[in-house]
Amino acid sequence: MWHRFKRHKVGMAGLIIFTVIMVLLVFAEFFAPYGESQTTRYASTPPQSIHIRGEDGKLHTPFVYGLESEFNLKTGEMTWTEDTSKRYPLKLFIRGEPYRILGMKFDLHFIGAEGGDFFLFGTNSIGQDVFSRVLYGGRISIIIAFITAVITLFLGTLAGMISGYFQGAADMVIQRIVELFLIIPNVPLGLALAAFLPADMSPVILMLGVALVLSVVSWGNVARQVRGKTLAARESGYVRAAVSMGASTPRILFRHILPSLNSHLIVLATLTIPQTILAESGLSFLGFGLRPPMTSWGTLLKEAQNFRVIALYPWIMIPGLAIMLTVLSLNFIGDALRDATDPYSRGQ
Repeated sequence: MWHRFKRHKVGMAGLIIFTVIMVLLVFAEFFAPYGESQTTRYASTPPQSIHIRGEDGKLHTPFVYGLESEFNLKTGEMTWTEDTSKRYPLKLFIRGEPYRILGMKFDLHFIGAEGGDFFLFGTNSIGQDVFSRVLYGGRISIIIAFITAVITLFLGTLAGMISGYFQGAADMVIQRIVELFLIIPNVPLGLALAAFLPADMSPVILMLGVALVLSVVSWGNVARQVRGKTLAARESGYVRAAVSMGASTPRILFRHILPSLNSHLIVLATLTIPQTILAESGLSFLGFGLRPPMTSWGTLLKEAQNFRVIALYPWIMIPGLAIMLTVLSLNFIGDALRDATDPYSRGQ
């Protein structure tokens, strides 16, 4: 399987991109130049350009210029321009805002401007660094996606195995329930369920609540696919042999049928996670998912609901690019895994 996966160039590219994204999100405190809620005096600044050639025409180590405010008479807004008289070199492993990892306190950040500020993706309306918030928000979105994938696969696999193995009345009841969830559009169903989440819930409970809502919306498709696989495994020789030897039903289900579904479940997981990221972002964007002060990619995009904001401050849409890149990489991985686990694939 790994040999086939490596031959899938798009899948390998997706794996590399997703690995980089996960490293950035897991160690967000280290890679983010600023804290999650840290504000600066630079509100609505555009992304800063990195320079290597100064005004004198000489080459320097990478640096950024300082920022100075300027009132725009056309828009009535305060804009920021580069102050070429102030040059701040970019340094790796620079001291900055303190943070904690595993209870230990650190203040070392991956990159920053020595003596000044550095906004790679600009800032929002209250002076928070967009790049830092994309990293912190992405971690929350990924956590919710993984929790949702686990719950979805558990519910869908259990229901699909019971439905496909026992058939009869159990199959009829479970499939009617699955069809009920499949015929209802996901967005209205998710909005209706998320509306029951109280506004005063603690952040952790709210995360679990959103994950549960998304799981309820998406488990039916997994159950339908697992049922089809279970029906085929039920008639296989090794399952018939186990039945004839007197193996118990739980042993047949979890020791013989479930292992045969592992490769398919892995593929389903890689396809469920990006769907969940999009669903969570959609709910939070509409105000039915996570709520401030919690940060996710969806809540960051909520700031771009106003057309005026999009026109004047397009960098606020950058979290959407992070969602797109993550979803694409996971879909590439899923496609590669599907080909790698296919026993009838022609790849060797």
